[in-house]
Amino acid sequence: MHATPHALPASTAFAVALAAITGETPIAAAAAIGVRPALDGDLTAITRIYNESLPPLPAPLPDVDARAAGRPLLGSCLPQLPADGLANWMASHRANGRPLWVAQAGREVVGWLSLLGFADRPACMPAAEVAIYIARGWRGCGIGRRLLSHAQTEARLWHIDRLMAFIWHDNAASLALFRAQGFSAWGRLPGIVWADAKSRDMVILGRVLGAD
Repeated sequence: MHATPHALPASTAFAVALAAITGETPIAAAAAIGVRPALDGDLTAITRIYNESLPPLPAPLPDVDARAAGRPLLGSCLPQLPADGLANWMASHRANGRPLWVAQAGREVVGWLSLLGFADRPACMPAAEVAIYIARGWRGCGIGRRLLSHAQTEARLWHIDRLMAFIWHDNAASLALFRAQGFSAWGRLPGIVWADAKSRDMVILGRVLGAD
């Protein structure tokens, strides 16, 4: 039911290293990626990859009273989580019967995908929110596409028939990934995101599985 992780072939490892130098995208690298359920031992890697997605903190931090557009600047600073900072969040997947998968290259966790319930309301159990995070050195290698395809294939085994993604409006890569996988616009929450001293809209993309 789950893909079996394989060691990263030397040719693919070379392509990834070369891409880091040339700026090219080694799409073939995704073929060497295995997808499996997350384990407790993956917590540190999952948290590290999440932290890599956060905007850098300004130095020094803004004063507690400093504001921009009426909003506190300090509140827009997203601090790094400790190594076990997502432990309770991982536990909530088990408690709510929701899957959490990691992408693995050799022995390295290089990305992950979470499916949590939409507000975990009992009447909304067939719907799930998708979150995808890819390690910094592996972005652009097709791992997000691999994870999202896996989630859509397996979602029904978890009694899920609707997937949603909540994406910052200026995250062009994530918007392109989900739209390429058949997700369409379901809504927009204007200015709800306040991060890195910037207000952003939250774009809601969704897909009804099996509706094609």
